[in-house]
Amino acid sequence: MRMLLLRLRSSPRLVARMLAASLAANLLGVAASLYVMLVLNRYVSHGVDATLAALTAGVVLAICFEHVFRRVRLRTAAHFGRADNERTATGVFGILLTARPSAEAQGDASKREAARAADTIDTVYGPANLAALFDLPFAAVFIVLVMLISWPLALICAFSILIATAAGILAQADMRTAGAELSQSAAEAQGLVNTAIQNRETVAAFAGARPLMAEWQRNQRALRALRERLSSSQGRAQALSQSLQALQGVFVIAVGAVLVVRGELDVGALIGANLLASKALAPFSRLAQIGESMAMARQARTKLEAFARTPVEPGGGATLMRYSGGLEFRDVGFAPQGAAAPLFSHVSFILPAGGVLALKGRNGSGKSAAARLIVGLAEPREGAVLADGVDIRTLQPDWWRRQVAYLPQEPTFLNMTIRDNLLAVNSRLSDQDIHALLKRTGADRAVAACAQGIDTKLRSHGMELAVGHRRRLALARALAGGGRLVVLDEPTDGLDAEGTAVIYRILIDLARSGHTVVIASHDPRILQGASLILDLDQMGRQPSRAAPEPSLSAS
Repeated sequence: MRMLLLRLRSSPRLVARMLAASLAANLLGVAASLYVMLVLNRYVSHGVDATLAALTAGVVLAICFEHVFRRVRLRTAAHFGRADNERTATGVFGILLTARPSAEAQGDASKREAARAADTIDTVYGPANLAALFDLPFAAVFIVLVMLISWPLALICAFSILIATAAGILAQADMRTAGAELSQSAAEAQGLVNTAIQNRETVAAFAGARPLMAEWQRNQRALRALRERLSSSQGRAQALSQSLQALQGVFVIAVGAVLVVRGELDVGALIGANLLASKALAPFSRLAQIGESMAMARQARTKLEAFARTPVEPGGGATLMRYSGGLEFRDVGFAPQGAAAPLFSHVSFILPAGGVLALKGRNGSGKSAAARLIVGLAEPREGAVLADGVDIRTLQPDWWRRQVAYLPQEPTFLNMTIRDNLLAVNSRLSDQDIHALLKRTGADRAVAACAQGIDTKLRSHGMELAVGHRRRLALARALAGGGRLVVLDEPTDGLDAEGTAVIYRILIDLARSGHTVVIASHDPRILQGASLILDLDQMGRQPSRAAPEPSLSAS
């Protein structure tokens, strides 16, 4: 309810228009009841056809105008919170795009729920529910009209509304609890589905089907029980609403009949009062359904508020007039989120501009983590990474990443065309530049084999490409930005002899042109050609100097 009040308070002009349209619609809604009363009391008694024609024409006109005002109200309601919804949805997606590396612990399921939460709130406070809520205050209009006809019938109507309101509140409490548990179980089910889709080969190769099926069956039983509980609560609320409508009609007719017999009420007034009482109760009968939706909105809002506290990368920061390519690790330690022990600690080195550093170590020693620290995709647990003596955490992230040509170990792409993926890195590239990059990295033949060339749209983030083609294309993307610092994570993995020769040639060109190069690799030739070697198996030690080989280093 607080969210609803905030929305209404932020748009007073829309509230005024909604109230005016609701008042007009509800007043015109009285016409049908008055029509019944007048037909029974006047036409039936006197049989004047002109009277019936006039009354019928009048009520048809009133119903048409009522419909118009209700449509106007729905269009007005559509404007409530529109800007707020757009800001929320944009903000959620912005957080997803700019979350700091420390936010990885939240998990994909929580992020997806937060993305859906904005849509949930938008749906709950949609035009239909808002219009129904605006009908609630005007129930008093119908009660007053019933009271003008007969106060005992008005008391029956008021009592029915009280019962409907209390039942709606109780139903909300039960459905809120069931809804929260259902949301949690649904998130677990989605996680199992993702495992079955994304890790199909692992499941098949390592006997994962049986335990996953057992977990799925347990989850589905829990989901079914929660859905049945929620459905039962909804069914009880609806059944009570229908029964209450029927009981109100019975008591109104019964009491009204006594009043008619006593001469205190006529038949036309009795039927008209019954119709008015039904109109007064109708919006409250929907209260349980609306209350359930508002409970969902509250849960969604809670998730959004928690997600909004996700730390994001700064929008601003320092930039350097000119980055020469110098890099330093100063007593750096790193541990993945939730890990009890660090991958490495107390790592220090100074790599001057134009130097070539090779990162070596066993699998899991932290080579990829060190590369991600340099790019700013991970944060050190201790110490600092410096560029030309400046902590990269103080630099504007977008600016810093434009200084780095980065090839990840497992490259992926945006689900856009090859051209668009390269232009995202450097919008100034011409088609000639793109083809030159592709030729330089040996990706030109693979792209030429595609039906649409560089306009081929990648799917599944490029995972449909062969490993070698994907890495060559990723290398072209890395070089597209022209960064002075080049960070390559296992650049020769998955490449044949021809592809490896291309990598060696590019490394020679980069070294000769004065680029600073950091290579995570176990390739002996790359290690021999580095000016510095950092062995991450020897944490805390200074990097050793290697005798440079002219084929890989210009030093």
